Amino acid sequence: MADNSPEKPKNRFYYIDFLRAMAIFAVIILHNSADAAGQYGKIPETDWLSATFYNGLTRCCVPMFVLLSGALLLKPDRDVTIKELFRKRLPKLVIPLVVWSIIYEAFQFYTDKGYGAFNLITALKTFYQGPLVFHFWFLYMMIGIYLVYPVINTFIRAATKSQVQYFIAVWFITNCVCGIIGIAMGLSIAVELNFFTGYIGYFVLGYYINNYIFTAPQLRLIYAGCAVAFVVSISGIILLQTFRDKGFNEIIESDFTPDVPFALAGIFLLIKNHTFNLNSTWWQRLVTQTSAESYGIYIVHVLFLRLLFDKIYLNIAFKNQSPLWVVPLKSIAVLALSYGLIKLIRLVPWLRMTV
Repeated sequence: MADNSPEKPKNRFYYIDFLRAMAIFAVIILHNSADAAGQYGKIPETDWLSATFYNGLTRCCVPMFVLLSGALLLKPDRDVTIKELFRKRLPKLVIPLVVWSIIYEAFQFYTDKGYGAFNLITALKTFYQGPLVFHFWFLYMMIGIYLVYPVINTFIRAATKSQVQYFIAVWFITNCVCGIIGIAMGLSIAVELNFFTGYIGYFVLGYYINNYIFTAPQLRLIYAGCAVAFVVSISGIILLQTFRDKGFNEIIESDFTPDVPFALAGIFLLIKNHTFNLNSTWWQRLVTQTSAESYGIYIVHVLFLRLLFDKIYLNIAFKNQSPLWVVPLKSIAVLALSYGLIKLIRLVPWLRMTV
């Protein structure tokens, strides 16, 4: 699908910034709309449809972060050392994970009267087995990606274009075809395909679509596939929810339905090939600053979601108001507060490593 010669993309840093800023805002929209999108039959249908629209529109936001990581980190012209991995890369994930897990746990314990007595052993077991805070699963996943990063980069350095395509194709079949068959029909393939599972495919896909030139007909085909993917994502959630079968929730919440890679590739290439006016404007600065703090915003945004909108805290409600405008409004507020908190944290030198 792509030409053999690596491309030197124009607007390299800004289009990455734009995609990263868009992805973090989409994460907040997703978390603001998720509850209402799961309330089929319990809230007015127009409200449910509005929330479902946002939910389907933003489903690919977290894989976008993995895609961008692959686009930036995988380089065929350099070696990734184990020393670099443990001194530079992993601390940026492990330190925030430990520190903010403690902060969230303390926040929950001291503010939620129904939380019960704190148990250190239980907390440590939970930390080991999975996140203490639901959205920290992303940090666990990225630690795994980083651990295999030197191996994958070695593969990239030696691989031909067709070999990279082969990896992506087998990964897609394993996760997005066989995986969905397994969820929907309860059938598991006997072939051992564990080597191609998980988010590593988005990591490699990011490298591929960032480093090769696509022809105009190929781009039109990808953009058409992207448009179809978003239609499928939104309509799929509506149809699956109406079945009222909890078994379908796994498909709705999956990052590996066949539409997601097409949506990601289309968005990425559309923004990458767009010519931005790079004059210093308030909009450009907003995008750049949001992108720069997107990791910290991801870590802290749930804190503000809970403080502002949970029943046991401020419980700010927009009764009888449509999620069509309430979800973006709440998301902008959470984004702004999260950004402000991260900027304050960065004023303290010894706290900077936590975000």
